[in-house]
Amino acid sequence: MRRHLPWILALTAAALLTLTRTLDPAHALLLPAAALTLHHLWRALDDGDQATWPEPPDETRHGARHDLSDLGWAAFTRDGRVSARVTRRVHAVATHRLAPHGIHLDDPTHHAAAAHLLGTDVVTGLTSRRPPTPRTLHRWLDALDHLPTPPGRPRR
Repeated sequence: MRRHLPWILALTAAALLTLTRTLDPAHALLLPAAALTLHHLWRALDDGDQATWPEPPDETRHGARHDLSDLGWAAFTRDGRVSARVTRRVHAVATHRLAPHGIHLDDPTHHAAAAHLLGTDVVTGLTSRRPPTPRTLHRWLDALDHLPTPPGRPRR
């Protein structure tokens, strides 16, 4: 039945067009026949191969471009200070960079040694909960970038 539905609709349309005297019988048959032909041509056309985009990788590597983009968008709060998320990430980087020196940033007894390498204001800022300004963050990153290589380790 489903296969014959377009034919039934075309003949019904032709009959209605003829009975209502909208079209003469010849044109009343030709109009649904043309529509039926277009329907069959449309169904017969092949869509071809659809090009698809490759799936993005699921894993996110630490320090990947995705992380940098996220940090860039989430860097500042509405009042112009650096967000807590960025401050936590910089604190994690500082902890990682100080570990080869035998310094644990979360241990208050190591703050003097960390201050010797990074500077007192940097260590105070990294260990406080107060959000820094962009200029202060820049100073922290410069201090971490200029951190000396621990003895016995090659610089990357």
